[in-house]
Amino acid sequence: MEKMVKNNEILKFSVEVILQVFRSINKKIDELKEIGDISGIEILEKDVIPKYEKLYGGLTGEAVENFDEEQFSAIKKYIEDIMKENNFSEEYIKNQMELREKFKGDSGAEVVKRFFQYEKKELEKTKYELLDRADKILEEEEKLSMEMKNAIQEEEQIEYIYKLQPVRAEFRKAEEKILKVQEKLDILNKRLVSEWPYEIYGTVSKDEMLKTYNKIMKK
Repeated sequence: MEKMVKNNEILKFSVEVILQVFRSINKKIDELKEIGDISGIEILEKDVIPKYEKLYGGLTGEAVENFDEEQFSAIKKYIEDIMKENNFSEEYIKNQMELREKFKGDSGAEVVKRFFQYEKKELEKTKYELLDRADKILEEEEKLSMEMKNAIQEEEQIEYIYKLQPVRAEFRKAEEKILKVQEKLDILNKRLVSEWPYEIYGTVSKDEMLKTYNKIMKK
């Protein structure tokens, strides 16, 4: 029983360390955006974040239930190395854990998660509206194409060609918009599934998070 409690504490501590790493990475990305360092952002998003996402998933997934003492020892050592790399003290991590527990259920994490869910709902609504519009454009295109085939005179056929051009252009625009909306949806779905993009705000109160959000929106 004592070992189980100890191992659970190691896991909670380790998860907090990784969340703080994600928080630091997010802050760094914001700084790089301000100076327009696109290559620096790409390195963090494509090379650094996936490594920690894999680790976070391993620490929060069901597989942890089957970890043995050797694996817990290896995790502890690896986390200690990560702390050194990021200049995290044990006191700092424990303080963040206390704050997370204090604001549990009423933290910035809940605010950000609800925002992601709301944004996802709005994007899905936009996507369905665009798909509906695209279907109507296709129906119009099919109708004009059929009328063009049935046209006997060459002049009539040319007239239908001119009529089809703007319709097809409109469909391409709708298609492009759908793809852009889908890209945003994919990002949001990943954020919700990954959990860490909103869990990093679990150490701040809901009120503090809302104040910060309102300040950003006023800029």
